[in-house]
Amino acid sequence: MQEITVPQESVNDTYLTVIALNFKNGDAVKKDNVVIELETSKAGIEIHAEVDGYVCYLCKEGDEVALNAVIVQITDTPIEKPVVSVLPGDSKNASTKAVTKDTVRTFIPVFSKKAIALIEKHKLSQDVFNHFDFVNEDNVLDYLEPGRVKHTHPHALPRQIPPAAPRKEKLPEKITIKKIPASKKREIEYLSSVQKEGLGNTIFMDLDLPGFFESVNPRLEYFKDSILPVLIYESSRLLIKYPVLNSFFTEGNIAFYNEVNIGVAMDIDDGLKVVKMPQPDKMNFREIEIKLFSLANTYLDKKLTPADLSDITFTITDLSANGAYFFTPLINKDNAAILGVAKLDKKLKRIILGLTFDHRVTEGKTATAFLSELKERIESYASQKQAANLDNVMCYKCMKRIAEDINGKGFVKVVDTRGEEKLICDTCFLNY
Repeated sequence: MQEITVPQESVNDTYLTVIALNFKNGDAVKKDNVVIELETSKAGIEIHAEVDGYVCYLCKEGDEVALNAVIVQITDTPIEKPVVSVLPGDSKNASTKAVTKDTVRTFIPVFSKKAIALIEKHKLSQDVFNHFDFVNEDNVLDYLEPGRVKHTHPHALPRQIPPAAPRKEKLPEKITIKKIPASKKREIEYLSSVQKEGLGNTIFMDLDLPGFFESVNPRLEYFKDSILPVLIYESSRLLIKYPVLNSFFTEGNIAFYNEVNIGVAMDIDDGLKVVKMPQPDKMNFREIEIKLFSLANTYLDKKLTPADLSDITFTITDLSANGAYFFTPLINKDNAAILGVAKLDKKLKRIILGLTFDHRVTEGKTATAFLSELKERIESYASQKQAANLDNVMCYKCMKRIAEDINGKGFVKVVDTRGEEKLICDTCFLNY
């Protein structure tokens, strides 16, 4: 009546993890019941029954199931065990069992009585024989005693010939093995996709910020003493000018994104998540802060959706609150660059930015130009405030005070013919 497949909720996920089966095979389910829960790299997904019927699972909790594979069937009569299945595409009329990462082809084997007795005696899992069509006593003995003479009975041969399943040796008592969480596996996959094949390079540049927070804090409500809202605001606009940093390498080509969606790395109490700030180049300063605050709350409430975590075109990772004065960020999958923000050196009033870029897509000259212009823009916030705080400051050309600036754009720093720093009003600057 219904076949439930693994949805493609995140563009980056190839496999999803089964985290909960909410019924048992053969149980009656109603329309809209949540029958299975999956985990993507960044969020959880609940899948509902679309009809009344009986549930039959083709996977188990902990499986990593491939996109578009059938994982649940809703039938009109109870079925306690799924039918024998094949891979997607093998037969249009055959039902499809979930394809996992660890098993290329999964079957429901038939066991002889002697095979079952041996399996129970040696406390083996029947899963190790999933690649067989029929399992008899000889198959179990082959597994228990590798190297013994193989049988040749045609019905006992496996449908495929995988490597012999390794026997688990006893590990030293001082070692404890724990399974890597699914979210960490995805993180490894995404970071490895660029770092393994790419030519990553990092350029560092310092920001001198005396007076920066005094200038910016009055404009902020939720992120006082944070450079992040300003970085999102200015970076998003610069990415329009430097579109190659808003792209990614793919099969010998460069794929340019048609919009800017900045990902902001968050790691508070629910693991590392890169949440999407959608099109901040079209937002004003206040809108960016409100959206960032909303995303942080959604992260803390564990209500992030796949839409909040996908289609990211450029990433910013901010470790300023974690005490890191210097670090090299790693590029995420389907990105060409990532901007890292280190901790403020309170003595020097300085922050180090690190831009890691994919050398297959661009080069150091472009990355340096981007960082240099970003530095100039960020530091201008502090310069404007310093000038505005000095009541007696005046334009060194026309002697007009800051309060008399008719254009309302403030004063800017220049260097005169003697090499001395001066402040000049906007009107004089245009003719400087």
